[in-house]
Amino acid sequence: MICNSSPLIFLSKINQISLIKKLFGHIIIPEAVKEEILIEEKEGYDLIKIAIDEELIKINNPSKNTDFKIGKGENAAINLAIEKKDSLIIDDAVAIKIANSFNVKTLRTTTLIFWAVEKKILTRKQAVNVLNKLLDFGYYIAPKYYAALLTKLIVKDIEN
Repeated sequence: MICNSSPLIFLSKINQISLIKKLFGHIIIPEAVKEEILIEEKEGYDLIKIAIDEELIKINNPSKNTDFKIGKGENAAINLAIEKKDSLIIDDAVAIKIANSFNVKTLRTTTLIFWAVEKKILTRKQAVNVLNKLLDFGYYIAPKYYAALLTKLIVKDIEN
């Protein structure tokens, strides 16, 4: 599993970077993503540094880096996912379209929350709290999608 910057940044800000270990064991990022996320002054730095030191986050660069005219980290992450024929955790809509055009399976940070519920890592109530914390830290979800996500979590909880 390849990952871009924003999912790691947001998961570290809400102290949920451990979801990566529980869901995947480890993830791979290119050096360009490491440069974007490992900045001492930024919130979440300590958790990300520990994750890299413990090899929860492994560094690997694509052998070729086609320029898709997007951010450096997103660009390298897409190239690495194409090269490794692996899935990519990424949130940027334009980058997702580019990755999908190369048949790269993409997942958003919110998808990880749902997978954590399916694997019983998080309860539905905890998932709603995680989702709301993401929003508190600046993660953007359009209101109609937020409503749909909550409905999926809450309605299923009521049905059970």
